[in-house]
Amino acid sequence: MISELIYLMTRMFSMRRWNNKPTVENNSEASNSGFVLHVAHLLAMIESLDGKSVDLQKLLVRGALKDMPKCILSDISLETKRIINALSPNLWQKVYMSSVDEVLKHVPEKWSGIFRDAMINSRDDSIEGEILEAADLYAAYVEAELNSRLFGEYFSEIRDNIEKKLKDAKLHSLKVLLSDSNMKEYLTRVRSLSHAIRWNQHVRTVQTTVSGHTLFVVFVAHLIALKNGKVDTLNVMERALFHDVPEALTGDIISPTKRRVKGFENVIENVESKMVHEILLPLLPKEIADHCAPLMLKPFDGGLEGKITRAADLTGSMIECKIELDNGVKASVFERGYVEIKKELMDMKLNAVNELVKDL
Repeated sequence: MISELIYLMTRMFSMRRWNNKPTVENNSEASNSGFVLHVAHLLAMIESLDGKSVDLQKLLVRGALKDMPKCILSDISLETKRIINALSPNLWQKVYMSSVDEVLKHVPEKWSGIFRDAMINSRDDSIEGEILEAADLYAAYVEAELNSRLFGEYFSEIRDNIEKKLKDAKLHSLKVLLSDSNMKEYLTRVRSLSHAIRWNQHVRTVQTTVSGHTLFVVFVAHLIALKNGKVDTLNVMERALFHDVPEALTGDIISPTKRRVKGFENVIENVESKMVHEILLPLLPKEIADHCAPLMLKPFDGGLEGKITRAADLTGSMIECKIELDNGVKASVFERGYVEIKKELMDMKLNAVNELVKDL
């Protein structure tokens, strides 16, 4: 059951954004959702600085799971959904709920309430719902603004409509973000993870970006935390969200390269730390930077939470190998990678991890 749920989530890697329009960039739903999670987290932190109470765990769970119905309904455009909903709201609701029910077939019954809430209520009138709505809008605006530079006839009206919604939004944190050039630059740098292709030296049938991988790792980290039952779920999900952020500055340096010469891995860690402290963190308010720094630079440290985050990261890599093998790619790098990563996961001797990956 869990393996089917995990493979269902991998459809996000293949679903292209703005699929009925020419685009400057080839952005997947997974990549976009990974970026939305970062925007939502930043907005939540800004709200907290203003004294607002935000359930950050609920926010991240909803952000990670909210688009799973798209894995069933495929790429029905937002405009098409709007018109269908206007013409036949009851029928559209039935279609959408049928996709939710289809997802829930793969979810253990004890978790179904969490998944159902995340998919149905992700954009409700709670502070978490407002933040996710704003994060979605911000991410969509960035895409539309970029695409409008070359394909104005397709995107200028969309860009202008989204921009108006952003300006009309009442959310305090969104207003702060839109007026702060440093925080917008921070998100621009983080969004470069949507262009960083994993396994870039190998031909693949399904390309994944670091941002898409981030979404998947957050998703898997949440599943492992649920199975474990005795772990700080929020801490695990935050570690998963930020674990590859330094790659926005350094690029995706693969593990074999880091370990090629003794001591080189330590040098890379020092370079990441220096670049993050000098370039990325100064763009954030100090309280937020202090919170995020260890999540970016030491995501796998700190006992069980770090170990689970590492397991989720490895699971993402293993699944990427499995996708290529299942699609008929007979490259030794994926055959060897799948076997070795799965062994490393089993050697962690974490029951929740073993139960999760044994059927993958």
